[in-house]
Amino acid sequence: MLFDGVGERQLATHVPGGALARHRLRTLRSVFPSSTAPAVTSLATAVPPAEHGNPAWLIWSDRARAIVRTLPMDVRGDRRRAVSAADTWSWRPWPERAASPSFAILPREIADSEYSRHAYGGSSRLAYARLDEIAPMVVDALRAAAQGASVFVYLPQFDSTSHEAGWQSDAAAQVVRDFDLWFAALVERLRDVDALVLGTADHGFVDVAARDQLRLEDFPEIAACLEHPLCGEPRVPFCQVRADRRERFAEVVAASVGDAFAVHESGALLRAGWFGRVDDSRAASLPIAGRIGTHVLVPARCVTLVDTVEGERAPRFIGMHGGTSEDEMRVPLVAAWRGEPIG
Repeated sequence: MLFDGVGERQLATHVPGGALARHRLRTLRSVFPSSTAPAVTSLATAVPPAEHGNPAWLIWSDRARAIVRTLPMDVRGDRRRAVSAADTWSWRPWPERAASPSFAILPREIADSEYSRHAYGGSSRLAYARLDEIAPMVVDALRAAAQGASVFVYLPQFDSTSHEAGWQSDAAAQVVRDFDLWFAALVERLRDVDALVLGTADHGFVDVAARDQLRLEDFPEIAACLEHPLCGEPRVPFCQVRADRRERFAEVVAASVGDAFAVHESGALLRAGWFGRVDDSRAASLPIAGRIGTHVLVPARCVTLVDTVEGERAPRFIGMHGGTSEDEMRVPLVAAWRGEPIG
C-alpha cells in the first residue's frame, strides 16, 4: 500500500505511537525528484525514473510538441487535449510479466484514467470511494487467488490535503490518524491470511511559506533564457535554456533568486545517477534525456518556483515535495505478517 506523502517526518509527527510506527521496519529513500509521478511509475515498473522516463508531474513531449501532465495525461493549459499513454511511454508494468494475478485498488476518480489503465496493465483494477471499502476488497482479492496474488492499494488523501492546507495542519494530521486506525484494522483482519503486508510512501513533505513561493514572472531575466515554460516540479523546475544563454544561465539564476536554487546541467545529473543508475553510454539515448530540459534547479532551501500558461490557474500550494531534503526523501517501510510486526 502506498500512503502518498506520509514520509518518516510526517509519520513520526502525527502518529508517533500508532500502529504504523509499531510496524515500521526501516527507512527507504524516495526517487529524485521526490514526487508522485516518478515514484508511482517506479513502483509500477520496478525500474528507476532514468529507465521508465517519467521524471515529474510536467514533462516536455517531442511527439506532442507540448508540455504533458504525466498523471492526468493531458496537455498543460489545455486539459481537453488528451495524450495517449502508448504514444508517451515505452515501459510496461511488471504485473504483465508476473506468474500470479495482481489487483490495483485505486480511488474511484482515477481507477479508469489513461495513466491507470497503462500503469496497472495486467492487474484487475478496483475502485473505491471511502477508506472503509478497501479492506474487504483486499481480503476478497487475496482469497480469490488460489496460487497467491499481489494487491496494490493507493491512498492519496494525505497528499491532497497537505498540498492545500500544509502537512502540519490539523486536517492533514487527521488523515494520518485515520490511516493509522485503518492500517491496524486491516492487519488484524489479515491475521489468519498468509499475506505479507507492506506499506510505504512515495515522498515526504515540506510546508513552503508564502514569501518563498516564487513566481517566474517576477524574474524576467530567468524567463528570457527559456525556450518554453517550466517543466518538472515546483520544487525542482526543469529548464530548457536557449543555446545562447546556457553558458551564463547559472549566473542569471543566482543574480535573480540568490541562493534559493542550485543550477545543474540535466545531463550531468542523469549520468551521476540522480534519476537512478544508468550506463553513461546509454544516458543520452534514454527517453528521459529529452524530458528534463537542459538544466535542473535543485532547491537549496524551502522554496518553489512556478509559472503559468494560458488556460491554467496559478498554483498556491502550502505543502510541497520534490526536493532532496530529508523531510522529502526519507519514507518509512512498514511490514506485518499474520497480524504482527516484522523485524
